[in-house]
Amino acid sequence: MDKDSVIDHIKTDFLYNQLPSGFISYKPNGKILRVNETFTGWLGLPVAEVCKLNFRAVLTKASGLYYSMVIDPILNLQGKADEIYLTFITARGEIDTLLNAVSYKDDDGNVILINATVQKITDRKKYEAALLQEKRHAEEEKRKFEFLSNSVPNLIWTTAADGTCKYVNQRIVEYYGEQSLDFYSSFAGVANQDKEKSMLAWQKCVASGKTFERELRLIGVSGSEEWFLVSIVPYFNQDGEIESWFGSAANIHKQKVLQVANYSSLSDSLTTAQQTLDENKRLFNSIALNQSHMIRKPLANIIGLLNLINEDELCEGNLDLLALIGTSVQELDEMIKAAANYKAPPEK
Repeated sequence: MDKDSVIDHIKTDFLYNQLPSGFISYKPNGKILRVNETFTGWLGLPVAEVCKLNFRAVLTKASGLYYSMVIDPILNLQGKADEIYLTFITARGEIDTLLNAVSYKDDDGNVILINATVQKITDRKKYEAALLQEKRHAEEEKRKFEFLSNSVPNLIWTTAADGTCKYVNQRIVEYYGEQSLDFYSSFAGVANQDKEKSMLAWQKCVASGKTFERELRLIGVSGSEEWFLVSIVPYFNQDGEIESWFGSAANIHKQKVLQVANYSSLSDSLTTAQQTLDENKRLFNSIALNQSHMIRKPLANIIGLLNLINEDELCEGNLDLLALIGTSVQELDEMIKAAANYKAPPEK
């Protein structure tokens, strides 16, 4: 563009007709006096045709009614109206706009002229509608989440990426009563014996992004300690960053008490069983000792008789039988000694 073209493009007539906003001048009764080419281009009509129309005729019924009931009085009283939303009828359909108008009065205070600018916001309106739809969708999803979290028996809450509590469900409110969110961020509802270790573990999880899971004792409005299984899971966004944390606590107090009771009962049973084994061992040793004495008595008698028989002269056949008896008696004697002197191996 050369220097002469620049001069042409900043002349008043060019600016009036070609600027991206619409310009329109009309009387209070709506008769259009002048419009720029930008506005007539939106309407899809030549300038001469538009000047034959009434300003209210190019508005939708709703916008025309609103203009008559609201904008006219404002222009009469205040002399201007800013950013008024109006919809115009065009050859290609309706367009949404923002109107800024200024009224001019004669010496008697009557409005004789209105100059207005019209800014088309059809694309902006679509964008705002999309944003509104997304907002409604987000609010609906939030209501669904809150409904679900209030329906389950667990204590449910959410925290920000840094671990600050942002939401608690109705179950938590019922368990702890009305508390500020800072109450939960500081683990104030955890029993003193579990609080410090839990806070340290939670801080490590926030720093590392790992899931927090521990069995903790909580103290609610009842004032009694109850065991809960607490789990806090990180939620990662599309960029792989932690956006929030979702926490859940399930009451396991009955199971925990029963587990402790079972451990105690098992320990008592093992102790009793060990005592019974020790008593049985002593009884066995006593019986074995007594029985060995009872058996050794007749055995000693047999050995004595053998000694007497050996002193007499016997035939060769009787000597062989006597040798067999002697061997058997010796083996039986060794067996009894082994039983009487038996010692159990040491326990591992």
